[in-house]
Amino acid sequence: MLDLFELTAVILSVTTIACWINAKTLKLPVAVGLLIVGLAFSGVVALADLAKPDWAVGAMFKSVEQQIDYPKLVLNFMLAYLLFAGAMNVNIAALIQRGRAVAALAVFGTVITTGLIAAAFWGVCALAGIAMPVSWALVFGALISPTDPIAVLAMTKRTDLEPRLQAQLEGEALFNDGVAVVLFKALLAYAIGQTGGGEAAHTDLVVLAQHAGIEAFGGIALGLAVAVIAVVILYAVNDWITETLITVATATVVYAVALHLGLSGPLGVVAAGLVLATNWADASLAPHAKEYLRPLWHVIDEGMNAVLFFLVGIKAFALDFTPMALALMAAGAAMVLIARWIAIASLGVIMIPFGQRFPIKLYNVLTWAGVRGGLSVALVLSLPDIPEREAIFAASLGVVIFSIVIQSMTMEALALRTGYGSAKANPEATH
Repeated sequence: MLDLFELTAVILSVTTIACWINAKTLKLPVAVGLLIVGLAFSGVVALADLAKPDWAVGAMFKSVEQQIDYPKLVLNFMLAYLLFAGAMNVNIAALIQRGRAVAALAVFGTVITTGLIAAAFWGVCALAGIAMPVSWALVFGALISPTDPIAVLAMTKRTDLEPRLQAQLEGEALFNDGVAVVLFKALLAYAIGQTGGGEAAHTDLVVLAQHAGIEAFGGIALGLAVAVIAVVILYAVNDWITETLITVATATVVYAVALHLGLSGPLGVVAAGLVLATNWADASLAPHAKEYLRPLWHVIDEGMNAVLFFLVGIKAFALDFTPMALALMAAGAAMVLIARWIAIASLGVIMIPFGQRFPIKLYNVLTWAGVRGGLSVALVLSLPDIPEREAIFAASLGVVIFSIVIQSMTMEALALRTGYGSAKANPEATH
């Protein structure tokens, strides 16, 4: 049994080796390359276990891998800094211009997508002979609905997207992570209640919706309040080290207090990050702070994502790749794409009476840009030990692998083809 420091050393060591392999051979964006290396690593361990079962390679690997608390690592630690870093890099002016569209996709789009995916997943499971309660199908819909802001940001390093479209994609990805976590918690409580979860279970959807609203708006209010205080302090300080630490403390305090009070930490740090991305906050920084602040958060962002996507890859070792599991993986990827297109198109139709018409090609771009990532894996791994968990895990992993490897790698070509982007003359390195 490894202690926390030893486990951290193992994770960072193997992730660094995976980064080196990607940089020297695959030369892919970090998210894609680390996911592929992680999957390959899982495959090598599985083959070694089959070829030399007496070596017990698989057992040793599994014993270490099972010590990693994915939900706690992602939901209670990494997500705070990943979302904060993403929010700090958003173009505020462009985001305000697309505010209504971002809000519609992040809130109503997430809810609609959750319902559509749940219905499709329940139907696929019924055809496959899997008893999947509607309540747990809804949980799957919620955990697989949030798009991944990191893959979107990685794409923008290689492509000059139309500014308003880029802001919409980034804003939606940042906010719907928080919305989906709130929705997931509410539906999880409902599902546990439906299957007899004891005194802590809840079955009243109205009460759950009220709690979800308090959690979401409370988190946003907390993030805004702490960020405003942080900026006021920044104006009173003229030391770049202190100012940099203030930004780190802001993200940490918002997320920690939100978790303690039962509010939405993801929405809180997004709100705080957006405040610190404004011109008002930028004017409070010393010259050296402006020079070092963004590189620091860029390193934190990329480093944590390298760890996250490598861990997603090696988590595939826990899945029994039966024909049924492979079928669920493929079906999951298809149903998520279809559900997202329908949700976006529905919102587009609703906007017509308000004088806004969007071309079909924009629906296609927004649909393909809806990649899923490590948050969905962390949420599915936080599920209790139920009979339906294996099917939900297989479908979730299929969606994540397809979206990160296929969608994020082809998004650039689609943006160029549809006229929503142009190739950068000097694209930022992604490895």
